[in-house]
Amino acid sequence: METLSTLDKAIRLQKVDLFSDLETDALALAASIASQIHGPAGTVLVKEKGSTDALYVVLEGRVRLERGEREIASVGPGEGLGTLSLFDDQPSPATATCAEETWLLKIDREDFYDLLADHSDMTQRMLKALVKRVRSLLAPRPAVEQPGKGTPHA
Repeated sequence: METLSTLDKAIRLQKVDLFSDLETDALALAASIASQIHGPAGTVLVKEKGSTDALYVVLEGRVRLERGEREIASVGPGEGLGTLSLFDDQPSPATATCAEETWLLKIDREDFYDLLADHSDMTQRMLKALVKRVRSLLAPRPAVEQPGKGTPHA
């Protein structure tokens, strides 16, 4: 994969919930602290219960998330992982491993904090995006009708 320009990084970051409400100039600032990294298949990005200090956005490839020996999710192009690790220092709930050759953007927590310290308007927009995401995860989901449990037909 070719090296992405700051504009290309910004476009990729905008697809991640945390950055989705940022204006172009703020996205460019976030892109400027994102490093493009390569992970050959089998590369462990984060270990379960290990220290996490970065957000990753998959550019190409796939990252497998495992808890114990069980795969719990898969992250592909345009998706991010480790968003919450930018805001706290809790251990990782899962192991993240490159399932195939993978290219990613990586934003380290320290660089992220430095950016937010200099741009309070960006901080407000990101916090709103984060709260919106949490609310959507906590929102009641419509009940799924099970066969044989629905309204009787006449």
